[in-house]
Amino acid sequence: MRKTFLMVAAAAAMLIATGFTACKPNSPQTPKEIDIYVAGYENSGTKDAAKVWKNGKELYELTDGTKDAGAYSVFVVGSNVYTAGNDGDVAKVWKNDKELYELSSNNANARSVFVADDKVYTAGYEGKVAKLWKNKSATDLTDGSNDAIAYSVFVAGSDVYTAGYESNGAKNVAKVWKKGSELFAFTDGSKYAGVLSVFVVGEDVYTAGYESNGTNMVAKVRKNKKEIFHTDGSKYASANSVYVVGDDVYVAGYEDDAAKVWKNGEELYELAGKGEAKSIVVHNGDVYVAGYETEGANDVVKVWKNGKELHSLADKGDAYSIFIVERK
Repeated sequence: MRKTFLMVAAAAAMLIATGFTACKPNSPQTPKEIDIYVAGYENSGTKDAAKVWKNGKELYELTDGTKDAGAYSVFVVGSNVYTAGNDGDVAKVWKNDKELYELSSNNANARSVFVADDKVYTAGYEGKVAKLWKNKSATDLTDGSNDAIAYSVFVAGSDVYTAGYESNGAKNVAKVWKKGSELFAFTDGSKYAGVLSVFVVGEDVYTAGYESNGTNMVAKVRKNKKEIFHTDGSKYASANSVYVVGDDVYVAGYEDDAAKVWKNGEELYELAGKGEAKSIVVHNGDVYVAGYETEGANDVVKVWKNGKELHSLADKGDAYSIFIVERK
């Protein structure tokens, strides 16, 4: 299934939002307790329901299960939980368990949410157009002449970065936009490619995604326009989420059906022999990952800490985003 998705597409849409952590510096002698939020979906009948979990327990069921839905990104500010996703073809943002914005009902999806200075930034798509919304106000990142999707948004000061792909009519080109204008086009359009996650530190823009080598999809990570990591291309792979701490670059994804985490270009953990790591966050030296592990015929929603299973959230579904908050 995954291999079909990557070759086709990158033409359609799936994947990923970045995981984040909200915290304040604290003494290593007195680590604070944390809350772990995860967004995804659960299939408990005939349709997928968008859900948010907290500390291994269901917190919100955001949709009623009458249409396929998903929660692709979660971002927490204080006591408020913001979630982006879709309910059928409708792109939505929820605040706690209530709908905050219906962004578009025109074959649309919201893939990533980031809250800064009381403003809600959302990345996704409407029809063929890659979109960035500020609250409910939309900016078109592409002109709609070809398919495009914005998968990830990151706000750094006054700068808003968005990442995804835009088709050239034949293949998908991996791109990053800054303040609504194209900043980087990583590929020349001769092979399928896309960016699934963006993370900004100072003036440096880190991205994770994939690029075809003509036979397989290769997981790729870049710092600005320089490639800093890729898998060897002998197996299907994707870098789904990137998180940077100091000089360390952590990446979650998969290689040859195995859910994996890499650190500075080297494999750190194989989380599951069959599964996918969708979102990563590092807090106080601990590595938290959300995704799924295939067990029998089912994809089981899971959270891992330092390579070991921490929570099993649902028997059928997926997790796309993880966010950590220190308790006061």
